[in-house]
Amino acid sequence: MTKFALALFLLVGISFSVVVAEETNLPPDPFANLDVEETAPEYTEEVDRSRGSFSLDAKEGSYVPGDHFAHWHWKAKPGRWGKYYVGLNYTSNRTKLGVQVKVGDLPPVKSYAPRTGRETVGTMILGTVYIPKDVEYPVMLLTGDQSNVPDFMVKGLEFTPAPEGETLGQSIDGTVHLHAKSATTYAEKMRYEPKQEKNCLGFWVNENDWAEWEFEISSPGEFEVKIVQGCGAGNGGSDVNVLINDETLSFKVVETGGFQNWKEVPIGKVKLDLAGQHKLAIKPVNKAGKAVMDIQKLVLTPVSG
Repeated sequence: MTKFALALFLLVGISFSVVVAEETNLPPDPFANLDVEETAPEYTEEVDRSRGSFSLDAKEGSYVPGDHFAHWHWKAKPGRWGKYYVGLNYTSNRTKLGVQVKVGDLPPVKSYAPRTGRETVGTMILGTVYIPKDVEYPVMLLTGDQSNVPDFMVKGLEFTPAPEGETLGQSIDGTVHLHAKSATTYAEKMRYEPKQEKNCLGFWVNENDWAEWEFEISSPGEFEVKIVQGCGAGNGGSDVNVLINDETLSFKVVETGGFQNWKEVPIGKVKLDLAGQHKLAIKPVNKAGKAVMDIQKLVLTPVSG
């Protein structure tokens, strides 16, 4: 090795050592664990997330082939009005195929169905639809090519409950407001009532109906849980569980003299030790009167000290 080559080698080695030394003295990367997110534990009580859903099987519909659009037709009665996710069950060996679902005269839900492979049944959420009345609707599925052939086979449609508003995260003061509009109602009768004078979860005449909220916590800690509820004369006394991750709080519905006469009722305290996604469900144990209650919102307030 020449003197020049030796000097260059030593210079590069010294430079590399300096860089390594500098890097080892760097402060911890604040974003190093950004993608590491712990998952909140599941409920200890079983819940039925299929409640309030309805499906349309391809075998129960009629199929009309076409050169550009193929048509599927069904009749459906949802059981309650409200917002639903629209899911397509299918197998496809195509790269993608345009699809759209139309319920009655409502605006169509449009998307593209990607390849699943001929042996794999895929379920794809195409979007959401708001069904305004509990009546029978014609339902039509249009596909951009044949969809009753081995390369693209429709299996059916699924309609599952969807929230009608977004859940807000923690406020700057640490509180969490879970409004009725942002709940997913797994229900056959209970639903969100959008009228201005109501703006609540109502029609809770079936004790098996339940509601769920998902929300984000950025500042973990202990929270006091309160519910803003109303209950008509002679209908109070229903027992209700509030499931928050793997903890359960219980309360008895307070009669307020009217289903939209609101009263804030403290339920208890809960520890939310993880930053990230959490969930809360309200699930009646029994129904003491003609309806369980109406709910305007729940509020989680940080416990100071």
